[in-house]
Amino acid sequence: MSFAAQMFNNAFFLTFVKKGFVVLNGIISLMLVARYFGPAMRGEYMFIVNVVIVGTTILNLGISLIYPHFRKQDKRAKNLFVSYSFLQFFLYLIISMLILVFTKDVIVGLSALLISVNVLNLQVTQINLVENLKQQSMIIIISSLINTALITLAFFLTSENLYLILIIFGLKSYVSMVFSLASLWDKDFKFTIVPVKYKKMTALAFLPLLTSFLIAINYQADIIILKMMSVDFYHIGLYSTGVALAEYSWMIPDIFKEVMFHHNARKDDIKRMTFSIRLGFTAVVSVAILVIAFGKPILGLLFGADFVAAYPIVVWMFLAVPFMVYTKIIGTLFSANGGWRFYFTTLLISVLLNIGLNVALIPSFHIYGSAFASVISYAFCGMTMLFWFKRKYKVPFRDVLFVKWEDMQKLMPFLARKKASSVESLIIIGDGGHSKMVQNIVRESGTYRLTEVWDDKYPEPVARDGILYTSLDEKLQSLTQMDSDVAFFVAIGDNEIRKKIARTLALAGKKFAVIVHPTAFVEATVEIGEGSLVMAGSIVQANTVLGKHVIVNSGATVEHDISVGNFVHFAPGSVVTGGCTVADNVLIGAGSVVVPNISIGANVVVGAGSTLTRNLEEHSRKKTE
Repeated sequence: MSFAAQMFNNAFFLTFVKKGFVVLNGIISLMLVARYFGPAMRGEYMFIVNVVIVGTTILNLGISLIYPHFRKQDKRAKNLFVSYSFLQFFLYLIISMLILVFTKDVIVGLSALLISVNVLNLQVTQINLVENLKQQSMIIIISSLINTALITLAFFLTSENLYLILIIFGLKSYVSMVFSLASLWDKDFKFTIVPVKYKKMTALAFLPLLTSFLIAINYQADIIILKMMSVDFYHIGLYSTGVALAEYSWMIPDIFKEVMFHHNARKDDIKRMTFSIRLGFTAVVSVAILVIAFGKPILGLLFGADFVAAYPIVVWMFLAVPFMVYTKIIGTLFSANGGWRFYFTTLLISVLLNIGLNVALIPSFHIYGSAFASVISYAFCGMTMLFWFKRKYKVPFRDVLFVKWEDMQKLMPFLARKKASSVESLIIIGDGGHSKMVQNIVRESGTYRLTEVWDDKYPEPVARDGILYTSLDEKLQSLTQMDSDVAFFVAIGDNEIRKKIARTLALAGKKFAVIVHPTAFVEATVEIGEGSLVMAGSIVQANTVLGKHVIVNSGATVEHDISVGNFVHFAPGSVVTGGCTVADNVLIGAGSVVVPNISIGANVVVGAGSTLTRNLEEHSRKKTE
């Protein structure tokens, strides 16, 4: 497999490319639209776009935000959500047509149609991000390219036409929506209408809806308020250009959050979070200094001389950018930690602060008052989340500011391109049924690059699809001659055999991979020991510690505050409830249930389908009941 193929098979590299394309195409589109319209008409265009964004957020009803929750409980949730989205879309489409007919206002009617399309696109995009991450990344790249191409054609072939650019804005969502639906519409799809579940979905989505609405208002309200307070479109155009330039820098923390050293996330999530924050903060501060220093020539070069007057707004908005690092990166922890209420309250105060300051300052300070209001609002939100993060995880300030020397040491191999690939090489031990599933997880997640599989059923080496399949015994005898940078994973379900091989590798100084399926849920405070595996649909809850070479098999649930020893196997569908202690070499059988606060000794076997209600000493066996 070529280097390029390996990289584009990596979901996280593809996410990085996707965001890069979004930023690049966004800046090109922003530049062309600004030059196409000029400040005044751009102001009118951005006012409409902001109304559409807020309308989309409200009429989405929070549905796109709760899909992962339902997906963990039911793999067929896709059918329900796509069907719901379709019904919602057709209802909104009918209402949009009626608005167009009765108002006879093309802009109002077109805005309503854009909201309808954007709502469906938002929902199917979210579903597809869960179901087909790589495909959705490619869809976003393609739709961005098409959008830029259409705007380029409009720029060179037509004169100022607000309707045309709005239609192109809608086509981007439409193209993305169509491709996403095509990706989701597989042989297993079935149109599903379950009113009771729809009611439950709507109820569960209420708080996420309010939260996303507050986020949208916090980011979009300023332009709407400026128009409501009779600021002319010329100045709104200048203001929106400065804001848009700052918004693209907000994607920097997203890139670090989703891409940088993702394979370490399952081992020590808080370390990854602080590392991402430091990188993101350093990057955005560097960009902010650069833009503030050279803002005027940048504005003139990108948008033309008419937009140089937006420079003071650019300065104000880039002062707010560092706070967005904390809001964006730390904000992802709230849903994982059940912090919707705190998140919502923080955003509510931030929005009220933003709106209040806008109303108070715009009459006297015009667009600069609005910029100041945004800075204060974003600073409040970011710092509140930072203090929450510090208090909860006992993180010192120095760990959430600029990069440290040890961070640079981590980055050096990447910057120097020491390796042919930024994805660590992996050797899997065993090629049975369990190993086949592990190999699929590695391919799907892209966290490691599978190079070899060792199993004694291969007396002679065999190469398939760029992977070497070879003899286990022969390779174990030459461990000391191998590259120390390669990670190993013992993909053998039997605890004793897995332990024997793992110890042999450990004595030779080899390191072990941690493998987590993309659909598994692992709470941020979970610690996972080396060589462990968390498979599809499984759940590991807060403050649980998994030892070394543990298997959490498909659909297994390991609840909160559980201490798990080494070489433990939670078989498919097993459930271990909160507060339990599981010693080394334990097998929790398929479909079994362990009630809270139970202690299980070493080498215990809990039979499939049984319910364990008492402590078990070492070498005990709980039979199926």
